[in-house]
Amino acid sequence: MRPHRQPVEPPPRLLKALTAGARKGSVVRINEVSLIPPAEGRKYWRIKTHFAGLTFDAKTGSTPGLAYAAYLDANAWLASMRAGHIGAPENEAAPLVEFVDSYIARRGPDGKWRERTQRDRGNDFKPLRDLAVKRNLMCRELNAAILREFIASAGTVNRGRTLLNITGTMLRFGRHAGYFTRDQADAVAGIRWVPPEGYIQQASRRDQAKAQVDIATGGNVLTHQQVADWADACQRRWTHGLALIHACALLGARSGEIRVLTASRDVADAGRGNFVALDRGEILIRHQAGTGKGPKLDLPKNSKIRDIIIPTASPAGFNIWEWLPDRVEQALAEQEHGKNRRALIFPNGAMNVFEENNLRNRVWGPAAAEMGWRMEEYVTATGRRMALSRFTLHSLRDRYANTAIHEWGYTEEQLLQQGSWQDAETVRRFYSGTTDDTHSSVRRLHGLE
Repeated sequence: MRPHRQPVEPPPRLLKALTAGARKGSVVRINEVSLIPPAEGRKYWRIKTHFAGLTFDAKTGSTPGLAYAAYLDANAWLASMRAGHIGAPENEAAPLVEFVDSYIARRGPDGKWRERTQRDRGNDFKPLRDLAVKRNLMCRELNAAILREFIASAGTVNRGRTLLNITGTMLRFGRHAGYFTRDQADAVAGIRWVPPEGYIQQASRRDQAKAQVDIATGGNVLTHQQVADWADACQRRWTHGLALIHACALLGARSGEIRVLTASRDVADAGRGNFVALDRGEILIRHQAGTGKGPKLDLPKNSKIRDIIIPTASPAGFNIWEWLPDRVEQALAEQEHGKNRRALIFPNGAMNVFEENNLRNRVWGPAAAEMGWRMEEYVTATGRRMALSRFTLHSLRDRYANTAIHEWGYTEEQLLQQGSWQDAETVRRFYSGTTDDTHSSVRRLHGLE
């Protein structure tokens, strides 16, 4: 439980007693807690109480407000001791919001969360936190009804399942840490996300894309021409838009990895970027940017660091070996003049790391809409209007996988190492697929086009 660090205004009668005690130098006794005022040679209030041979003894400031804050801590300690003594969770009297904040601050049950996961969980549990603050809930008051209200904040069934899963993990930890009973920790087992009347579960982005193109000829992987056209549309919105799209298609790097590419070995060695090692013909992937604004980087997904070979082939008409050396030289010059301190290959307008949402909203999202890839709008259970894109920046990993398999001749082992996928089945299920040209290419084999 987090101790009070700020003064708390005492009730009027108690304030009067504390003021008189400080003036007379006499101990103020409130129930089982002794508040010992400052005296000669001691500048601070001292708060003491006992339970079952154990002692709570705290020094605090010289004001009544700080003395009262320490008294509240002593009271909470007593409640914890009593609860533990009778077999109840010893921290059941802790404010629920403090437990949630503490759980997020310690990075989950084992302290293993990455910075990005920590941020995500802060957003995930915000509705529960808001409920706890609004109703001034203690941990012992958490029940299935409150959890149902929290889970109902999800806008889709998949989001509801996610919230149930992470909440179950948090409550089990809370039980073991002495905040909740077994029944409280098991409450999520009797809860599910309930769709409101009229709600229709939407398919995944990939499945929506399949449904909104010609089912006989449409594919789930960008053609080289679509890559080139999209790159042109992005270039009209950002200085490096064309190169970004082609680089993602040729390198297979994730957004968080490519947004922190740097021309500076020193920046890379300091853990602040992924180095473009032209002398080796490789991109050294060691980090990825998170979703937040902070400078700290995470490890790549699944902690898979790798060295991506810069390809010499240019299937979509963009020669990365002609562009990249010039851009590296330019980025180092920008750094030397104090404009691009991390010598980023793809910086935003302020010469910092481009945030993921900002890059989508300003560059590739509008360009994708221009390409006609915006799919049919739908409404979530919470009333939010959504319209996904048939292809996204991450779709360029699909293009990379297909190019590597069918044109560069990568073996399965080579592809998994270079693309950093979890396993071959993941590639087969999601990344290796057909394009809008696949059907017509079969027709050409038979002389029909």
